[in-house]
Amino acid sequence: MKNLYNKIAPVLSKISGAGFVVSVLVLFGAKFYLSNLNSQETPDVWAIFYTMWAEQIATWLLIAFAVIYVIFSWRKLWPAICERVRKTVVSLKRSPSTIPLVMMLVTFVFYSLNLTDVSDTTAKIYGKGMGLSQFCIMLFSLLSLVCMLNAFPRRKKANIPMIALMFAMFGIIIYCDIHYSNMIMQAITRPENPISITKDTKYIAQAYNMLNTHMILVIVSAALVVLMPVYSKLLRMINTSVVIEDNGEMAQLDIQDE
Repeated sequence: MKNLYNKIAPVLSKISGAGFVVSVLVLFGAKFYLSNLNSQETPDVWAIFYTMWAEQIATWLLIAFAVIYVIFSWRKLWPAICERVRKTVVSLKRSPSTIPLVMMLVTFVFYSLNLTDVSDTTAKIYGKGMGLSQFCIMLFSLLSLVCMLNAFPRRKKANIPMIALMFAMFGIIIYCDIHYSNMIMQAITRPENPISITKDTKYIAQAYNMLNTHMILVIVSAALVVLMPVYSKLLRMINTSVVIEDNGEMAQLDIQDE
């Protein structure tokens, strides 16, 4: 039984891996085609039906191929995953500033991906300082990343002026988020000619929610910078040494002067 498993495992692993990739492509293709159908004024009902049917089948096949791949590849995957985790922890031990840097990068990308909603909201409301706040958030998000890269040089002491400048930029970003959110609330709740959130102006609500989330992410990034001495000590406590097994043959070597 074990020999049979060892023979069929590589074959099924390759087939399930290829099936997983094909299922992903079919799923994304079906979603893209379905979005195009829904955007038409008079979409073909049967085309929508068959596309949704193909999307459901691709989803279930994707899950099935993923399960099969894990079952027949876990012996190779688990050591590789453990080694990858070990190398990551070793890298974080040497440079713990990578953790807040990654968080700041995620925060910047999150804001950048939702920049269209913010721009549309600025054009719609055109409140006091909204455009400037949007510009300052982008500018100081980029500059804070630059400060973070220079604040903790490797094998050197922390650059205190850079850290102070970075936290000042965090404060400006949070202030701009709050100011922009207040401008949205004033435009929605003002007694004269308030802006109502409809299907055509739903981007205003999306921008408001995004700004609140962005503000939380900035605070988390700042907290990770402050707590760096704490989790850097915790990372050093993790044993990442590689154990080399002794086969017992070294004891048989006899090195003597002739």
